[in-house]
Amino acid sequence: MKLVEKRSSILDVGHKVYTSLLIFYPKDLRIDFGNEMTEVFDEKAWEAYSRGGFSGLLRVWFNVSWEIVTVAFPRRLAERGIPIIAVTATLALMLWFASYISYVMETACSGCGIK
Repeated sequence: MKLVEKRSSILDVGHKVYTSLLIFYPKDLRIDFGNEMTEVFDEKAWEAYSRGGFSGLLRVWFNVSWEIVTVAFPRRLAERGIPIIAVTATLALMLWFASYISYVMETACSGCGIK
């Protein structure tokens, strides 16, 4: 598989994962801005991967994870009135998820020779 094809597949997987993560944002935000959020993510991921390779892409995913923890979950939970215990458990899950994304992305590109 050529490097260009691997780059494309890594970015395609990232696009699909990000699109599925939008469910964590409140419904009104997803409806109003979901397409734009996905476009911005795709642009940032492409730029970061083009400039910094895999490590650049990981920085984008760190930012995505941070935004989900600090923006999406609190707004989503606030609209439902979930107690603080659920918020704490959610934050712990997101920290785990961020490390899992790192592992998946590294595994997907283990033969790329890109660091």
